Amino acid sequence: MNPRTIPFPALALTAAVALLAAGCSSTGSKSADSGASAQASTAAPPAPPPKPTIEGMGYDELAGVLGDGAGKGLKQDLVGKTVTLSLSKPSGRGAPAGTYVVSDGDSTYFRCRAVGGGFSGGEVVTKIRDYRYVAKPLQRIVDLDRCAVAASAEPARPAAAAAATTAGAAAAAPAPSSAGAGTVGAGKPGMDSRGNVVDSSKVEAGSGRTVKGLNDYEGEITGNPGPGSKFTRLQIGMPTRQVTDLIGPPTDQGVYVTGKAFIPFYFGSDRHRYEMTYKGQGRLVFAGGGMGDFSSGNLIWIIHNPNEAGYR
Repeated sequence: MNPRTIPFPALALTAAVALLAAGCSSTGSKSADSGASAQASTAAPPAPPPKPTIEGMGYDELAGVLGDGAGKGLKQDLVGKTVTLSLSKPSGRGAPAGTYVVSDGDSTYFRCRAVGGGFSGGEVVTKIRDYRYVAKPLQRIVDLDRCAVAASAEPARPAAAAAATTAGAAAAAPAPSSAGAGTVGAGKPGMDSRGNVVDSSKVEAGSGRTVKGLNDYEGEITGNPGPGSKFTRLQIGMPTRQVTDLIGPPTDQGVYVTGKAFIPFYFGSDRHRYEMTYKGQGRLVFAGGGMGDFSSGNLIWIIHNPNEAGYR
């Protein structure tokens, strides 16, 4: 049929149907968009990151294993286990030299076989290397592998800022306590013009660099270490046993008295010095031990001498 012959009412009806269909389609589209927006606005927020877990045993768990400290098999149960501890220096009297505590007053002490540079306390993650129970005065002593501030204790920083801070700290930080004294003491008895020790037996106190070590012990480092020297692992203030655990037994050892031994009625602990010599390393001098127990002293003098013969 020719469209021009369609009656007017039929044309009007056809237009109305088309407009109605277009309106329904638009309404459906708007409803779908509105539903999607509502769904997006009610979506759950992202889950927070999981909290970091403690590596190995925490202090409370360790204290539970130790109990009164006298149980059989404790050493076997503990050695090799990883612990996370927040160490600090003991504030009370009677603590073994060179030890740390987590909680004052519970008689559990921690001794570090090695320490990170400048470590004086803080959170550490390390392994247990030994355990012993001292019946008198009722002390539990746990030997730790290495004590250094855990990396997680410092918040993450951008790589560029961290690198700049590290470079600045390296430039400003003093040399480690076990490092050599450079040219300090050059030309003094037993030393050459470059500050190296050539005769350990002639070196005099005061020829090296004065440093403060563990537990605020003050001591001296004289001379410069040779390549691969074991003495670079040591710090002033370390107890004798910790030193021998780190670098082994000496080639020779002996005792000599100090000037205080000749002071009438002086009964202090500084009446003698305990000296250990290491062939090819140098000499170590300890103070504070009793005449019947030299091994209870603390390291106060490191003498680097790569040409040390090893005998006093």
